[in-house]
Amino acid sequence: MSLPTEFDFAVIKFGDGGSPSETFAISCGKHDVSLNFAAQSIDRYVRDCAKPGEIPFRKAKATGKSLDVTATGLTDKTTFGSEVALIGQHNNIKVELYADDGTDTGTLLGTVSCNMLVNALNISAPHEGTSNAEVTLASNGAWTWTAA
Repeated sequence: MSLPTEFDFAVIKFGDGGSPSETFAISCGKHDVSLNFAAQSIDRYVRDCAKPGEIPFRKAKATGKSLDVTATGLTDKTTFGSEVALIGQHNNIKVELYADDGTDTGTLLGTVSCNMLVNALNISAPHEGTSNAEVTLASNGAWTWTAA
């Protein structure tokens, strides 16, 4: 029997822009991370030259690729200031994907890296309830997948 190796959790990290080596810090509390890899396309409808009266068939043409990342979870006072300062800025991001293995850190399965536009940081802090945070990111160029 062959079973898939599943991603059990993800950690999102923001780069500090340092040179020559950049340091990445965990976005503390963001425990649910979604990655959406997509291709944009346009539709063209092409008629069969031998049957011009027949309804044409769609041909999809890829026009671009994108990666959107959304990370949700808890609010964190220590990272709030640095994350809100990134709104509207491009930042190097790493999303590390892990498998639970019973240790404190888990097993790193791979990393998606990309320069991304930080679109939004949404905070909800209800008086009667628990606070939560959401950060949304949009790719700014190519991404890489590095298997561990």
